[in-house]
Amino acid sequence: MTGRSGRGAGLLEGRVAVVTGAGRGIGYSIAHRFVAEGATVVIAEADEETGRRAADELGPSTSFVPMDVSQEASVESGTEQIFASFPTVDCFVANAGILALSPALETPLATWQRVIDVNLTGAFLTCKAFAARMVKTGHPGRIIVTSSLFGLRGGAENSAYSASKFGVIGLVQCLAAELAPHRITVNAVCPGQIETEMIRSLFRERSALLGISESEVRDRLLAKVPAGRLGTADEVADAFVFLASELSSYVTGESLVVDGGFRVS
Repeated sequence: MTGRSGRGAGLLEGRVAVVTGAGRGIGYSIAHRFVAEGATVVIAEADEETGRRAADELGPSTSFVPMDVSQEASVESGTEQIFASFPTVDCFVANAGILALSPALETPLATWQRVIDVNLTGAFLTCKAFAARMVKTGHPGRIIVTSSLFGLRGGAENSAYSASKFGVIGLVQCLAAELAPHRITVNAVCPGQIETEMIRSLFRERSALLGISESEVRDRLLAKVPAGRLGTADEVADAFVFLASELSSYVTGESLVVDGGFRVS
């Protein structure tokens, strides 16, 4: 099989991968690229309609399992279902996440808690569940967690999301140290400004907060990106393919930034 633009064909041939939050956006692109590289992919998604539709679109190498990453019972149930179908999982991607944009002093505790529950606790619960089974079976593997550029630097109106994504990087580093003896690598990918529904939602919310047009919000952002454009979900997914493949066999505990140079601007 060939990957996007014909690059790296078959890098994941014969592997089983699970991707949470793969019904849309970056998660969908990760699942799509994994399938293109030869993997069998399970989409673990809280929204059943979205998850089933994505699995149908991606073809016979893809299946769907319901999973709300913020709920331990749902994580355990979904993980058991997956391992009942596949004796081993080669790659687990903790991608499910949400964004809430508001100044810290105006952020309700319920909003803060929901972002932490999904983005950070969800990563902990799912990584714990899949890592435990990888260790038990003695099967080497890859765990990749979606963090963010805002897991490396803060930003206005971004306290809950940024705190959750900083936490993800700490979790990744701890898991990498603990799981290395079991031949399991653990890494994070930190996307910058990527053309997805999440960033379009951010433009709408920031437009309302600042009282300027969405196009002006976009233009202000692009002025800070050396590449001069937003990234694509496929470009982010390529980083996941690298970390899921043998090309990264000696890489663990790292945070791979995909941001068009935003961090160094």
